[in-house]
Amino acid sequence: MRKSAMEINRETRDLFLRMVGDFALDRKSVYPDCSGELEDLLYLAHIHSLEPVVYYMLREQRKQLMEQKPELFRHMQRAYHSAVYVSVTQEASRAEIEETFKRAGVKLVFFKGAQLRELYPVPELRTMGDMDCLIRREDRPKAHQLMLQLGYECQVDAEPVWMYNRNGIVIEMHTLLAAKDIGNGVDYEFFFSDAMEHVMKKNGKLCLGKEYHLCYLIYHIAKHLCSTGAGVRMIADIAATLRFYSDTMDWEGLKCLLEASYLHETALAIYGLCHKWFGVEPPERYSGSELVLKDLEAYIVGGGVFGFETHDLGDVYRRNAFRGKAGNSGDRYRLKMMKDYFFPPGAYLVKYFPLAEKRRWLLPVAWVCRCWAGLFRRKDHSVATIRSMTRGDAELSYREVLMLKEIGL
Repeated sequence: MRKSAMEINRETRDLFLRMVGDFALDRKSVYPDCSGELEDLLYLAHIHSLEPVVYYMLREQRKQLMEQKPELFRHMQRAYHSAVYVSVTQEASRAEIEETFKRAGVKLVFFKGAQLRELYPVPELRTMGDMDCLIRREDRPKAHQLMLQLGYECQVDAEPVWMYNRNGIVIEMHTLLAAKDIGNGVDYEFFFSDAMEHVMKKNGKLCLGKEYHLCYLIYHIAKHLCSTGAGVRMIADIAATLRFYSDTMDWEGLKCLLEASYLHETALAIYGLCHKWFGVEPPERYSGSELVLKDLEAYIVGGGVFGFETHDLGDVYRRNAFRGKAGNSGDRYRLKMMKDYFFPPGAYLVKYFPLAEKRRWLLPVAWVCRCWAGLFRRKDHSVATIRSMTRGDAELSYREVLMLKEIGL
């Protein structure tokens, strides 16, 4: 049976994090012979979508790895070449979309990975499953027609994110950057609703201003931490941003954004990981509990890209029940958990029946649609979620709630 990421010895985990940091910060480094621990290194790299980075950082050892671990080496080599091919194809698609929208007079801004890749020494190795872009809501009909003209198929057409696919190149086209709430009571949809006012041009491309984008990235990590988890790559993105803009970032302006969005404590914890893992000098030092930082490290490293190695939706419902002050044992929190699952808020239900968004009296119809989907279209997923809710590690979920609370979430 495959051991989990946190069961891999500390030295191998540290070596993996060192490689990621050296890549993100564009540092040259010499590593010990990795042939004996290559399988564990590649497992960590795989669950965090960083296999091409490990292959690149071990380029000085390729000959001996090929001789001693030929199958693992070829697997790593295929992942590297595949990542480069996909990245080049994605960038060509981005350029085509940007040019098409520019000619049509539709403002379009790529962000997240598409903007971050330029901060890395080898942009092609900052992999992306999809590319995120932002448009104005009033431009949605015209943008949709332009994507269809380019040969993309619309696979999701529910606001605020429509998803398009053409030969495996996936574009997520947003009219809003953020969700209303991630559990801390802040309306992030409203906070980031002025994103188009923070757009600038860099190297001929439209992008979000660096302070605004970094604040958004902290929010994005926070959102995933409050769900099933965030991966090492997201923390590396922050480290790469801190390095690249060390002399030009308006640090006070960034701090004001983080405080206004109630993400300052979260940012300090993420800075703490950047310093601990990668040795990057943060704009502000983390001064919280080292035990909390250790728990956060285990949560991120063990969980993989989005935490799915160790967590699922059952964990989310269980943590939400604990947040509701239902205690961490007995029937009270279980009742709260089941109530949240079977009777979710209206903002969630409207995804199943969009007409209910403006006609709240139609929410019962949305609830029926959701029940139908759960019973028939997603029966296996529903059963797995309920099983996870009732059989998962409640004590671990409670500790995670306390840990997230300590970092402002």
